Amino acid sequence: MYFNKCKLLVSLAMCLNAYSVCFAQQPTHSKEEMNRFNQFRSGYPPETTEQYWERILGLEQLLADYPNTFLKGDISITLLNYYQHVTDDPHLLIELSDKMLALRMYSNGAYETAARILVDKKVRSDKTLLYAQNALKEALQKQKKWGGNGRGELICRDLLARAHQLLGQHDRAVAEIKTAIRGWQTREDLGDLEMASRQASVDKAKTHLLRIYIDQKAWTEAYELASELLLSSIIRTDIAELWSQAYAGKFGSGAGMSKAYVALKARWDKKIIQRVEKKRISRPAPTFEVQKLDGEKITSEDLKGKAMVLTFWAGWCSPCIEELPYLQNLKTQFRKQNVEFLAINIDQDSSMRRDMVASFRYQSAPLLTFALGDLQMRKAFGSDEIPYTCIIDQNGQIRYERKGLGADFSVAMAHQLEWVIGMNGTQ
Repeated sequence: MYFNKCKLLVSLAMCLNAYSVCFAQQPTHSKEEMNRFNQFRSGYPPETTEQYWERILGLEQLLADYPNTFLKGDISITLLNYYQHVTDDPHLLIELSDKMLALRMYSNGAYETAARILVDKKVRSDKTLLYAQNALKEALQKQKKWGGNGRGELICRDLLARAHQLLGQHDRAVAEIKTAIRGWQTREDLGDLEMASRQASVDKAKTHLLRIYIDQKAWTEAYELASELLLSSIIRTDIAELWSQAYAGKFGSGAGMSKAYVALKARWDKKIIQRVEKKRISRPAPTFEVQKLDGEKITSEDLKGKAMVLTFWAGWCSPCIEELPYLQNLKTQFRKQNVEFLAINIDQDSSMRRDMVASFRYQSAPLLTFALGDLQMRKAFGSDEIPYTCIIDQNGQIRYERKGLGADFSVAMAHQLEWVIGMNGTQ
């Protein structure tokens, strides 16, 4: 009897001890934790390595002060995202990825985040491939359960192709990236993806395929694809350099490269001009009133007598952002002419909207006139897509318009603007 009582007391003590340990390890949840986390996550993204380090150290101190914080998973993924900007150490990035996945394994996009960072950092590891494979599985499961997730699947296929490429598995890389390209071109379950964004995704995937061909030294395929992209891709980053590599690989040297480039471009420019001349139109432009960044209002009446290049854009629209430097170059080219270049932002109003637009202006196109508009104004011009860009003559007639960004943008716009200026005698 005495023995049984002792045994019961010991068991009870052990249960209480286990409960106290369990209770002590319960996540903490306080306003202080949330405020400190938001302090190092919210606002504009850091612009310098020092600013990234300040946020990293702040988050690590938060973990030290609150080791059982309910925000541990969110902090882990934020730290991983910040660390990628301050280090290329593959071991550290894998360690941080493992920690994040241990805490957020069942969170949407956790594997995709880890895979993207390791792929972008060119970490040649089985972990990179594993994360990319799991990201694709996650996307396919989501698509099967909810439908309409084609975009997520294709993004993950692109990641998986690049992971295969890093490990030298070129055939698998080619197969995955070709599947992604076909998907971007033909699938209908990509949500509200505009044509410009769809084409940008196609060109981006084709550029990855070109890099795989170059790694394989498949020079014939590389040169054919590089020539196609040089002429038609709206993604211009590194295309000319990749074309040069493919040319030298196919022909054994760079001899004759400049002549080949000039001939290729001349043929393309001629096709562009023949095509865009058939797209000249004449219809009245809607009247409008917008506000410049300094608060001054500008109306269509104020611009009467000038030729005008007008574009509608938004901060979330990648092709729109890519178009701005092209318009900047066009402005420089026609700086001596009486032409107004107006970039009208149609993001929703917010306290940060004006600062966001000013930042894009400073970084991408300081010579353009930036103004704040809305969706109704864009619809008045008859467009349901952005970027929408048009040329208006001095009499207020729209003479040329285009949706999206294409490789022919600069040549087409310059040719049409010269025609409008010459036709109207705008000097």
